[in-house]
Amino acid sequence: FDSCKICQNFLSETGGNWVVNKHYHRKECVLEYAICDHCRDEVSNSFSHDSKAAIREFLETKIDWQQRILEWSKLDRSINRLDHCVACTMPREWMLGFTISAQFRNDGSLIEGALPLLLCSHCISQITESLSPQSRKTWNQFITMYFEGPDSKDYHPGIF
Repeated sequence: FDSCKICQNFLSETGGNWVVNKHYHRKECVLEYAICDHCRDEVSNSFSHDSKAAIREFLETKIDWQQRILEWSKLDRSINRLDHCVACTMPREWMLGFTISAQFRNDGSLIEGALPLLLCSHCISQITESLSPQSRKTWNQFITMYFEGPDSKDYHPGIF
């Protein structure tokens, strides 16, 4: 990725970090994009307060971060984090679909912290079900404005 999907600025020139999200269905990448921190914050801020609270609750209660960080510290490569869902720990090979999110520095180097991570489609569906109609509309507008292809209702939101 060389530019932000929304503002089209070169990621290396934004002065900040960026996130890459890749959505897979049956082992095929069906949606991928990079978004700079500024644009990600703008989209996230347009989500309703209730939706942001529901997402935060999922991330805080459904993921055992202490256990994941302990497991990740034992891995020889960060990519091995993506072998299981960060929330339910289902192995990737058992999943019908999943989303991978990773964050990068301005220089293109990977930032290791809560990201990179993989969420299975089942866990993403749990998050999606908790979104308000306003937040779902925000996601649908994002898909409609920046991607060609199937209707946005066919996709689950990634992590902004």
